[in-house]
Amino acid sequence: MSSKLEQDISKLDYLFNQIKEPIVCVKCSDELTQGLTDAKSIQDYSRIDVGFTDRGLQIWCQRHQLNICHINFEGKMPEADFRCLEKKNK
Repeated sequence: MSSKLEQDISKLDYLFNQIKEPIVCVKCSDELTQGLTDAKSIQDYSRIDVGFTDRGLQIWCQRHQLNICHINFEGKMPEADFRCLEKKNK
């Protein structure tokens, strides 16, 4: 029988990697696709900063010094969860 703590943690699955469609820099993606880098994946090649701005949330490519995406919160503060969970090896 699972403990109450295990049941509570199972409700937090969204804190593990749930990314289905990554947001990437178009230039980084093109360079990787064209074989202009020795990186094996876009995750290895890209250098991305993500952070809050006065407008909302910005995703910035450090490699190319350009905006990837800027999300406008329209003055509203969305719910954010900064807790970090690690899966334990059994």
